[in-house]
Amino acid sequence: MEAMEELAAVFKIFGDYTRLTILSLLMDHEELCVGEIAERLNMTQSGVSHQLALLKQSKLVRTKRDGKSIYYSIADEHVSAIIRIGMEHVLEE
Repeated sequence: MEAMEELAAVFKIFGDYTRLTILSLLMDHEELCVGEIAERLNMTQSGVSHQLALLKQSKLVRTKRDGKSIYYSIADEHVSAIIRIGMEHVLEE
């Protein structure tokens, strides 16, 4: 896939309100499991898991296993920077 096509695919993932909310929540908390995210966003664990799978596939989040629990976190600083810069843009007057 060409670099521009990959970039378009990443922005498509960012274009969903629920996924952006999950990413924002992960920015505020270093790592959370599916149940914690679902509770904080008042969503089903199934719904959160589906969105996290898309975010992981797009390399926007990473996982860490601790026993039976899987914890999710922002993949790297680039992801946080994209969200921060986007938010600065929409909030500027």
